[in-house]
Amino acid sequence: MDYLFETKSGSASVYVSGSVIRVRLEKDTSSFHLDDFIQEEIHLSDSNSLESVKMKDGSILKYLKVRNEIFLHWKGEIWSSKLTERSYEGAGQTSPEIKSPMPGKVVQISTEVGKEHRAGETILILEAMKMENAVKAPYPCRVEEIRKSQGDLVQQDEVLIILHRIEPEKT
Repeated sequence: MDYLFETKSGSASVYVSGSVIRVRLEKDTSSFHLDDFIQEEIHLSDSNSLESVKMKDGSILKYLKVRNEIFLHWKGEIWSSKLTERSYEGAGQTSPEIKSPMPGKVVQISTEVGKEHRAGETILILEAMKMENAVKAPYPCRVEEIRKSQGDLVQQDEVLIILHRIEPEKT
């Protein structure tokens, strides 16, 4: 599951897969396993009720999700973040994330990690309602991560590929 948090220090992209969390802040990416810190699983429900989780060091993390805002209380400190809606920007996109513009099936991946693309080159093809739709590189880029495989079913706005923008050399 993908989240985009807007905080006082900027935006953070958080990708959760099982017990692995990958956090991207600006150009820095960190990964860690929840099992190293938490004894119980965290569930962010929309129930507006205060939940708590016992950490491995014996401390208690309390959290509350209210609509698109998450509040955390841990070791005497309180944090809050707004969970922003992700939107598909298409042409003119500046985000490093390439998201599915529609629900469909990945029928072809025309790239690999580390491969560079010019703006407008096809990087994968989605099939939706028996129509093939090319997903193209929005800017000159290098592929950092491929999150889906050929044959995977995807939902709209689901992250498919992470890119790194290649800046043109100035002479």
